[in-house]
Amino acid sequence: MSEQAEMVRRGRKATMARRTRQLVLALALAAGSAVFIPGHADALPQGFAKIGMVCTPGSVAGTTHTFNLVANTGYADTPDGNSIFMWSYANHDAPDNDHFQTPGPVLCVTEGETVVVNLTNTLPEPASIVFAGQAGVTATGGSAGLLAAEAPASGGTVSYSFTADHPGTYLYQSGSDPAKQVEMGLYGALVVRPNATTCPAVAGTNCAYGASTRYDSGREYLLLFSEIDPVLHHAVETGGTYDLNARRPRYFTVNGREFPDTIQDNGTGLQPNQPYGSLVRLQPNTAANPQPALIRMVNAGLLNHPFHPHGNHTTEIAQDGRVVPPTEHFGETIGSGQTLDYLIRWDDVDQWNPASNPLPVAQPNYRNLTFKDGNTFYSGSPYLGYKGTLPTGTVSQNTCGEWYFPWHSHALNEFANFDEGFGGMATLLRVDPAGGCFGAPTATAIVGGTLKSGAVAALTADDASYYQVNPKTTTRPTATTAGQTTITVASAAGFPASGSYYIRIQNEVLQVTGGQGTTTWAVARGQLGTSAAAHPSGATVTALANDWYATFSGLPAGAANLKVTYKGKNCQNTTGTTCVALTGIVPQQTVQICDWTTAGAAGCSSGTSAGWVTLPPPPSQPQAVGSTEVSSTWTLPGPGSAYIGTGTHKGEVRVLVHTQRWTAPSPTAFSTWGNLMKIVYDAP
Repeated sequence: MSEQAEMVRRGRKATMARRTRQLVLALALAAGSAVFIPGHADALPQGFAKIGMVCTPGSVAGTTHTFNLVANTGYADTPDGNSIFMWSYANHDAPDNDHFQTPGPVLCVTEGETVVVNLTNTLPEPASIVFAGQAGVTATGGSAGLLAAEAPASGGTVSYSFTADHPGTYLYQSGSDPAKQVEMGLYGALVVRPNATTCPAVAGTNCAYGASTRYDSGREYLLLFSEIDPVLHHAVETGGTYDLNARRPRYFTVNGREFPDTIQDNGTGLQPNQPYGSLVRLQPNTAANPQPALIRMVNAGLLNHPFHPHGNHTTEIAQDGRVVPPTEHFGETIGSGQTLDYLIRWDDVDQWNPASNPLPVAQPNYRNLTFKDGNTFYSGSPYLGYKGTLPTGTVSQNTCGEWYFPWHSHALNEFANFDEGFGGMATLLRVDPAGGCFGAPTATAIVGGTLKSGAVAALTADDASYYQVNPKTTTRPTATTAGQTTITVASAAGFPASGSYYIRIQNEVLQVTGGQGTTTWAVARGQLGTSAAAHPSGATVTALANDWYATFSGLPAGAANLKVTYKGKNCQNTTGTTCVALTGIVPQQTVQICDWTTAGAAGCSSGTSAGWVTLPPPPSQPQAVGSTEVSSTWTLPGPGSAYIGTGTHKGEVRVLVHTQRWTAPSPTAFSTWGNLMKIVYDAP
């Protein structure tokens, strides 16, 4: 059997034997599973984004931007369990001892800068760099090569310099025996950003070229394509011979990975030598989200690749670093060595909603659905932002009802890992609900008050349904004289177990100063403009505050940028089905969230627990809330991990509403009517 045939046989055997285990593990990690694998991410800058293009910083002195690269060897992992011997450029400035990475670092510079790239070559043959699309490249040191000055083998160096005089997306690659060395992995992306003159600063946006190519600065993606023939790589590793005319790629990569590994985060431990993911993540285009995303495509391979997104269109704005008239595309073949730039936005044209705009046809019953390998990216609901029911045993990779669209090569042999689909040159387009993933309460608890009307479902939509809470009441089992400073009550349940608070008996307001949590209270008489008086046995004791919280469940570990919205009002009446407007002495409302790091579940078990922290302004709290609905949204400070429970409370968020009417003179009872409670977050 020939060496090439043996390599093919071994590769197929590894594919069949190990593909299922690797695919399931990769999918589990893509959904934020509790599986953690330590990885190598030192090649990436501190604080790198998990999703999107990651630039290598280099060093800047004045108008000179310098990068130090080293050409070295290593291995790339594939989803079917193979590993491929590779060459590549690594970031010599990273604190990782020139750890191998593929593809090479993403070099981002600014228009007008002088770019210096110093190359050290540890490979057993000369290597170089060609900077496609850059004029006036000069070299210092090294030795003469056919296309560029070369760094000699085994430790040789060379330095390149040029002026980045035109914004755009470019390929850099070896100019030494490129048919072999680029195939082996000596390539990377160069991005030249426009300067402030070409692109005047606008908050939250950037320009690919000029002002007509603005995009959301937080949504910039690189898709760098290449192919791998493992037979060639094996020949280089073992010192064997290889016939380039017999080249047959078996792996087709995006950013050095094959699907499903392409959708893992940047820096994931699954690919310690392949730091760049390629998941594209969008939200619907709205007034609050008006800018498109930018897709930078680069083809470092020898083949042309027809790459297209399902169910979406892109707007092409440039080819090979030069602006072209914008045109709409439903896929485009990117040629060998070519770069293409696209803007993409996602419009929720139909805005389907199960309550106000349902689908015109019934969705299939979940019992009639079958999922390959019991694993799915479908949420169980056809509506964006909603999760439904899935068949028993089906594992869902869907976090919050987001939608996924394949984005892959339409040369179907490239949509495979060693001829096994689906894999290879593919990634996913993820569309999150507008504003991010959102959640509605799954339960409520009243820790200081009593239910007047409604259920948790009343808080899931801005509608005419309300979750209504009255202040807690109890009774006096004996009469009260005007001079008593200690009183007994029939039950203390539902009243605060700590802290000083006010109660009302008939027309007198008393302040509870001791005995909280028991049935014998120390009180201060005649508070808030009222007078001490005698009260009969059986007199009703009414709290002047209520506390209740809503629980959200199922948030993934790593959720970030949490925002809380609450909408509600307060009414004068504690009975009846309509809200009687308050006249004066408007209740003061404070919305709080559970910080699980304070004392765990015990820290958020009552209305006065230490774990409740007041949501930060704006708006400032407490705020006056009368009988006209008030809606407020708070952005939570710090990492989301403080507010998302673990252990028995895994994925749980609690939000408490405290409303009090303690303002003098002579406040009366009231009821709190909650209309809407939701959270919005960025899911991992």
